[in-house]
Amino acid sequence: MQPRKSLCDSWLIDSGCTNHMTHDQKLFKELDKTIVSKVKIGNGDFISVKGKGTVAIESLTGLKYISDVLYVPDIDQNLLSVGQLVEKGFKVIFEDNLCLIKDTKGKDIFRVKMRAKSYALNLMEEEQIAFSSMTNNADLWHKRLGHFHLVGLLYMQKHALVKGVSWQN
Repeated sequence: MQPRKSLCDSWLIDSGCTNHMTHDQKLFKELDKTIVSKVKIGNGDFISVKGKGTVAIESLTGLKYISDVLYVPDIDQNLLSVGQLVEKGFKVIFEDNLCLIKDTKGKDIFRVKMRAKSYALNLMEEEQIAFSSMTNNADLWHKRLGHFHLVGLLYMQKHALVKGVSWQN
């Protein structure tokens, strides 16, 4: 059997899926294996659910948590349920060959381009992480300078050691 590493890095945004699902038990931060059931897949067959929990996944912007994820060892793709996202207050917008996911406060979280008529969220692709345009300049300079500490940034600004280090918007 081939390793599934590339599939673990991406999550298919699925409007027909009723629950978030993964086959990779190692992704779970918490897993309750007493929750067992079956899910119906596209061809009408039923496959076993062997637990439910919270998944911890790494992205370019840090660790992300997805709650209420079903552990389904027999699927070959991680599935992110549009219905479940909307139910939890997220906004999921499909337009112009993009899927935009916003948090409960309306802040952009992910911007996923359509590829081969599907939306596969790859958390390690920088262009899929949606940074807010409201990011203040201190955060911007902090990132530009390799996560330099705030005291150092304040010192650089105060002593005009570099041009453009300012956080007046």
